[in-house]
Amino acid sequence: MPAAGRTPQPKKVAKSGTVSTRKHRFQSFNQRIAKLNIDPIHKTRRTDTEINEDDPTASYFKTDLDRWKNLNLSEHFSNFCREVTPLSDSLPQVLHYHADIIRILTAYVGKGDSNSLEPLLSLLASFAHDLASKFESHFSNTVVLITSLAAKHSDVEVIEWSFNCLAWLFKYLSRLLVPDLRPLLRVMSPFLGKEPQKFFTTRFAAESMSFLVRKAALVYHKTHIPLENAISFILSEVDQKEELGSSAPLYFYGLKTLLVDAIKGIDRGIHSSGPVLYACLLKGVFLESVATKDRIEVLEGVTVGLIHLTEASTFQPLLKVALRAIEEATDQKALGAFSSASLDICERLLCVLCTVRKGSRIQKWDSILDALLRLLRVREDHAKEPTTVLLEAAAVIMQSSPLDELIPRIRPVMDRVVKNRNHGQFLVFCGLFRQLNKERFDSLIYPYFLK
Repeated sequence: MPAAGRTPQPKKVAKSGTVSTRKHRFQSFNQRIAKLNIDPIHKTRRTDTEINEDDPTASYFKTDLDRWKNLNLSEHFSNFCREVTPLSDSLPQVLHYHADIIRILTAYVGKGDSNSLEPLLSLLASFAHDLASKFESHFSNTVVLITSLAAKHSDVEVIEWSFNCLAWLFKYLSRLLVPDLRPLLRVMSPFLGKEPQKFFTTRFAAESMSFLVRKAALVYHKTHIPLENAISFILSEVDQKEELGSSAPLYFYGLKTLLVDAIKGIDRGIHSSGPVLYACLLKGVFLESVATKDRIEVLEGVTVGLIHLTEASTFQPLLKVALRAIEEATDQKALGAFSSASLDICERLLCVLCTVRKGSRIQKWDSILDALLRLLRVREDHAKEPTTVLLEAAAVIMQSSPLDELIPRIRPVMDRVVKNRNHGQFLVFCGLFRQLNKERFDSLIYPYFLK
């Protein structure tokens, strides 16, 4: 299978023989980070800050402030309360003094006091909830402040509070942000890995952003522009690999994590907008004028990640999208002139689909065999030899397919593979096939080998 590029990996935590049942036990920083789940998005609201929505003066910020006054008595937070309470007695007052409140709030958050950051970050999200579109002027600076805090702080709790706050901000302001995600992606790019970051910062930043990309996919049936602009921006960043230098592997990881998290659903499933998002990604990668190996690397990485996170039954919608893209790219009437770049993408995508997890995400192999045959026919019709990637895919597909689906197609497939035996590729195909399944090689492929 073609390599999808090296991705930076977090330090592995050594496994112990028996999981401790004690509630209070020492855990290293990496262990605690690995257990964090930045996902407030599946909650409809924060129940601890509910207000009477029929009351026009009710404020999320005021309600949250009153709650935290009784829960956090640290000196730092008490000083903050004394400054902000006179400015926030009701929603109209919060709106009137919003510039003063955000100035005080960001100043206290910027001090990084661990004892008071949980209520301060909670209040920051509630403040954005109150202001809605009026928060736009404060948004960029606030995002940079929160993400920088998480990237530099050494407390696991602060990291979790920061990214949860960021995710709530994205949720509350989604209507404002989704129509054009490019400015936000530009602001978040340093934390997605474009600049040196800790591994978990990139991961959490991607998970926080994924909600908005998913929202853009949800409105795709109404307007294509938000999602297409977001995917176009992501792929244009991928094209700058040389300029990124040593930051490229981490940045690619961040972008792939963003897309994978946006497409996946719950319980090892695919989100309802996942196939639309994946199809838009394929469309961007298949653009002939800009198809690059770096874009293909990202596509492969996203596909591999999704295969690992799904089951055979839940992966089928994405498999249909991928096979449809291969069919369209190999359509002889639409193809016209030979498109080597498009066929290379098809072959590498097919190889990923049938080799990762030993092809266990494929339920019916007839469609995979048909895709293989289409690619071989296009190569033959344009007097082009099958690539090593395509022959490797053919070997895996033919040894994994049920015989009742393989037998009707084995002759047209092998006729095209055998034609290249004088070029050494046929021997590579035979060697790989025999290594995978000697019995099937002896019964199906060996007769062609003797000719």
